[in-house]
Amino acid sequence: MRITLSIAIIATAIFKLVCSFSFQFTSYTSHSKSSARSVSIDINCHHKENDGGDWDDNELRQEAAVTLLPVFFPEHTDENNLTPIKPVTAEVALKRLLRKKYSQRQQNHQSNNATTTGGNKSMEKSRGRLAELILGTSVMRLRHFVVAAADAAQGNYATFPLPYPLNYTELSPHFGEKQIICEFTSCSVEEEMRMCDLMVAEHAKYIVSKDSTQQLQSIQSTLMSRSNDPAILLAIEHSIPLFLASSLLSQYGSVTAKQICSLMNEPGPITIRKNAIKFNGTDGELCDWLWENDGVQAFPMKDILKPQNIDMYDFDEMKQYKGNGRVMGQLLSSPAGCICINPPTDGRGRKKLPKSIWSMSSYQKGLFEVQDAGSQCIVRALDLVPPSTSGSMDVLDYCAGNGGKTFAIASAIFNLKMEAETDESKCNIAVANVVSHDVVDERLRQIKGSLSRVGFDLDKSTGIAECKQDNLRCTLKTVSPIELKEFSASDNYMFDVVLVDAPCSSSGVLRRRPSQRWLMSKEETLQYLPDLQLDIIQKAASFVKNNGTLVYATCSLLEEENEEVIRSFEKSQVYINGGFVPWPFSAEGDGFSRPHEITLLPSEWNDGFFFARYRKALII
Repeated sequence: MRITLSIAIIATAIFKLVCSFSFQFTSYTSHSKSSARSVSIDINCHHKENDGGDWDDNELRQEAAVTLLPVFFPEHTDENNLTPIKPVTAEVALKRLLRKKYSQRQQNHQSNNATTTGGNKSMEKSRGRLAELILGTSVMRLRHFVVAAADAAQGNYATFPLPYPLNYTELSPHFGEKQIICEFTSCSVEEEMRMCDLMVAEHAKYIVSKDSTQQLQSIQSTLMSRSNDPAILLAIEHSIPLFLASSLLSQYGSVTAKQICSLMNEPGPITIRKNAIKFNGTDGELCDWLWENDGVQAFPMKDILKPQNIDMYDFDEMKQYKGNGRVMGQLLSSPAGCICINPPTDGRGRKKLPKSIWSMSSYQKGLFEVQDAGSQCIVRALDLVPPSTSGSMDVLDYCAGNGGKTFAIASAIFNLKMEAETDESKCNIAVANVVSHDVVDERLRQIKGSLSRVGFDLDKSTGIAECKQDNLRCTLKTVSPIELKEFSASDNYMFDVVLVDAPCSSSGVLRRRPSQRWLMSKEETLQYLPDLQLDIIQKAASFVKNNGTLVYATCSLLEEENEEVIRSFEKSQVYINGGFVPWPFSAEGDGFSRPHEITLLPSEWNDGFFFARYRKALII
């Protein structure tokens, strides 16, 4: 099994979302004008653009290094440099830079009374290069830092400040007696800037390298002679936190852990979900529509999945760690409406859409939503049934986020009803009610902002959105925790289906979120989040009707957030007194020790997820 990273692929993965999609620039608060770092940035940001609109790559590298300064070395709020402020993510830093460059470009053209069309192509290229350097260096910060420091250890060396949030205690012993690394709090801005320059230069070499084996051997000879811990090399090779590398090794084994880490740095597929509310044709017909109207090639996922690729993981090794648990190396079958977009390859070997996916007419018309196939499987795990004309079907999306699962649920309901239509059923109206709950008001506002495009009409006086087609009426309501409590208490309102897509470390979707791996902390991931997740599923369980169903899901691969949480739930009084029982994914259980659980590992076609489901006993 090949575990060496493909450099060209990594470069694509890191900034695919940035280069393929349009940037939405947001406002930000700048550093104090008296800050030494602000002065440094102002000085280093000056550059010259030639008359043809071309950008010198050395200047772009310098801009990238300056942009990464507050990412790697956040400022402190007190004179003793003891309390770091919330660090800036690479995505935010990049957006700030591009917003500033765009504004400067507009001002230059206005002052010269010229149009902006001449340099658009060059601007697009420079934007892509900056995204490649900034996001790429940020993601690979551990690897690039160690390579730069290891090179210094071979000859004349200086003291290098350790980029945030790399751990000095974890790394310093591996450099032996040569103390070439130090906490950045004791270093000058000049030393920090030099480190940024070195790391960007390292990434520029890294993305054009054909083989990184020699580099890894150099790291190993420099560092690993002083350590027998395989986690440190895994962490450095794939640039992930050491605690995450240790957890994956202990929970999945060496071969599987390396494969998972490799996929974290490779591009994920661009997957969409057909919106059955707006498009009632087949998946193939939507693919034809995409090609004819947006010039985008796409294929139904069911036509792509290859059973022979299921053995991409070493399941013999995995059984030693997971026992007889249900672990899937990729999707066995495609969710209904799941479609994979196949972007063309540009001159640099990168797969890139001809236009932003958000600007496609099919997206703006609401014909599809962008959603990973694994995420779509969570909705499939709800095992929704067509709503009956004799009563309503009530569904609660307890951790709705921005509404991806909420809208997938609504689409699935319409798709099921259309499939189940009979001459008799067409004479009656079936009702489905979907409630989206979240603790963050901004997320609920985003759901409301998408209602019209997806196919719902919002009654602002009641806050209830509605979509009616033929013999099916579906309502959608967003509620805060207080509103949900009041809403449920008023009529003792309970739900047939409750989905808990719990907040988590996102360890199964790191290739989608460049900065997430360095926002994770050991304490939060292994202690705080599991406690929060258990609290959430217990609260959500109280809203399940008798004979109703409860599904728990995360986009994490870690047992602490998955198996351990639901085992604690199964021992709780909420579970026991509520009459919950495991709900297997097949009637026979397929011989698995816990047939109501699934761990879906990341693959070429999906990200990594975990889900478990339960049914509440019918009390007569």
